[in-house]
Amino acid sequence: MANYIHVPEGAPLVPKLDVTLDEHDYRAGALKLIKTLRPHWKPSEVKMKSFTDGITNKLIGCYVGGAMQDVVLVRVYGNKTELFVDRENEVKSFRVLQAHRCAPRLYCTFNNGLCYEFLQGVALEPEHIRSPAMFRHIARQMAKYHAIHAHNGWVPQSDLWLKMSKFFSLVPTHFEDPEMDQRLNSEVPSTACLRDEMIWLQQNLSKLGSPVVLCHNDLLCKNIIYKQQEDVSLPKSLHLLHRAIATDWRCSVCPARTPPGPEMSNSLTTNMLGTIIKPMILAITSMNLQV
Repeated sequence: MANYIHVPEGAPLVPKLDVTLDEHDYRAGALKLIKTLRPHWKPSEVKMKSFTDGITNKLIGCYVGGAMQDVVLVRVYGNKTELFVDRENEVKSFRVLQAHRCAPRLYCTFNNGLCYEFLQGVALEPEHIRSPAMFRHIARQMAKYHAIHAHNGWVPQSDLWLKMSKFFSLVPTHFEDPEMDQRLNSEVPSTACLRDEMIWLQQNLSKLGSPVVLCHNDLLCKNIIYKQQEDVSLPKSLHLLHRAIATDWRCSVCPARTPPGPEMSNSLTTNMLGTIIKPMILAITSMNLQV
């Protein structure tokens, strides 16, 4: 059994640069990276745009000229995000997906972040993904992920419950700030209650026999990029892990307070399975996949 990501032979190597960026004063550090990645760019002409949709990381686009044609994205890791994000696995995920043409190019890593290719397109909103044409695009792209074999011949094992247990260990039980502590106690269920729910979910969902496949695991609307006349892209891949296929449907297809109707659910199933049904049958038959 295996729950790690195996990088295929021939996948591009990723250089590690000894640079540390200050997320509040990032220009000097970003220019050091650009000097290596785009040596022909003049430092005085490099423009930087900060993207504000990220929750845990800081994202900066570096480019020259009036149009954002060739853009290097610089992602600076958020404070203490290494507690719940496996950075080594993140790089492996990029390399695996890049080898299968499912991700932007990863240019380098540095001491507290990484640089990768900017994908032109529009970050989706909840109203976009409820369009039948759009959620069919999303389902087909998800199917490409699910059909990737990144386990080097081992039987893939889901690590969903292990990860959730780790998250539970990071949940605070109190805050020094009285207002924050009061909100925690009044608005958030207790750790014991949440743990009981997780155990109930594990006991019931593990019986479904859902195939264990490579999943994106972070399909927020903003993590889906659409370019007209082309398919959608799922550029953010730091959460790429082996999990039951049924767990990879949240957020993008089921945004908060807007559950999918029968037409959307049925179409997602048809389009996803229609894309991967043959490789999935082969995988289930030959590897006896387990949850």
